[in-house]
Amino acid sequence: MVTCASEAERKEVLDYFSGRFGIPEEAFGGFCFLQGEKKIWVVREHPDLEGILKQLKVESAGVPLLRTKTSMWKPTTAGLQAFGSQATRNRIDLEGEALQAFLRGETLEGPFPLDPGFVIVRWKGRVLACGIYGKGKLRSQIPEPRGRGLREKNGVEGS
Repeated sequence: MVTCASEAERKEVLDYFSGRFGIPEEAFGGFCFLQGEKKIWVVREHPDLEGILKQLKVESAGVPLLRTKTSMWKPTTAGLQAFGSQATRNRIDLEGEALQAFLRGETLEGPFPLDPGFVIVRWKGRVLACGIYGKGKLRSQIPEPRGRGLREKNGVEGS
């Protein structure tokens, strides 16, 4: 069951996005975080949200923001597309064959000007997806069928 995140949990999420991606806390103004067993969602604030959640026994709501794991959090593509436009670090713009390879799920050889860990991958300034960077390699976190859909939807075939 989903519950409203406490103030301490909210601060932890805000610190993660600020520290990792440079997304200011203000980007999440007017939103609250809901916590489930393995995910954190973001929804618009509502004065009786806790009561609604208890009454309806909600299992998910809003935009999935993070997948929570024991060792690390993984930002979702939907969450990055909703808030990643305000990122100032650990983002990379890809074009041409590098973009095509990334969307096919291939690993790109760097080095790239990124810190190891999850990164925001963009095309022409638009957030497309989440990648993971380490040991000079950028790996896609997109399943190939979804990457194909992104290529078609965004018109990046042959870009």
